[in-house]
Amino acid sequence: MKNITDAMQPISMSQKTLFDRYFAEFPPRCCEITFANVFCWKDVKNHKVCVYRDHLLVSYQRKSDCELQFFPPIGEHPQKIMREPLPGLKTYRWVRIPSPLSNYLSQSASVLFDRNNSDYYYRLDELIAMEGKRFEVKRNLVKRFAELNPTVRALQARDASDCIELQEKWLSEQYAAGDSGEEETFALKVAFQHFESLPIMGVIVKIGQKLAGFAIGERLNSTMFVEHHEKAKREFKGSYEYVLHALTREIVAEATFLNRGQDLGIPSLRQAKLSWRPTGLVEKFSLLVTS
Repeated sequence: MKNITDAMQPISMSQKTLFDRYFAEFPPRCCEITFANVFCWKDVKNHKVCVYRDHLLVSYQRKSDCELQFFPPIGEHPQKIMREPLPGLKTYRWVRIPSPLSNYLSQSASVLFDRNNSDYYYRLDELIAMEGKRFEVKRNLVKRFAELNPTVRALQARDASDCIELQEKWLSEQYAAGDSGEEETFALKVAFQHFESLPIMGVIVKIGQKLAGFAIGERLNSTMFVEHHEKAKREFKGSYEYVLHALTREIVAEATFLNRGQDLGIPSLRQAKLSWRPTGLVEKFSLLVTS
């Protein structure tokens, strides 16, 4: 093989069984590395995939990215793949490298901690109970919203138009959202277009017949559920808190922990995620390769 890019193919629904086979043996830890997430963001990030030396290799490169980026190889010995140059590439970057894989690599390479893209995770039982002083503010907000007599049910494909409308309303109000907000909106639309084919689930919260909020995610591994999208109407005090609380009750039989993704270095988003008292971070690292 002269160049690894010659083997990389665009992501399609037909590759789901391939991803499923690898993930069944090597479950993901990071929020981005699921078939549903890669598929929904494929047109935004130009995701591609191939099988290279018995490992599943996923790449992406936005128009704004200087280098081609690769998730860690999915297979038995990813460190062996990452320690050797990929065919035909002079410069590229390994991203979303979790521990302890980063520890192996740091012995022979300059691995950088990526705080902005590290995932927050929480114990579901703590989010449901919201006990003690540290959850007092959240508990009061959930109770306040509950006074509006909301209804909660599992998310369905027929909820697409209402959820997308709420997402687009959120986007129009985000003066600093920029490309990331538009990309998220695009990915959400793809998720609903293929709702029946992807292993996603979630909840919607209504007040009367009007949508007040929704949350969407999927099982990440045997102990963790990952939330990909969450939106609520801010005119209702406590709406976001109630939506998250509703999601935790819906998925508690699915996992022990909830992964709520990263904060992207956005101060307000970081504060919001910290305010729910995370159990910890799924720390991620990156490695630039040049030859």
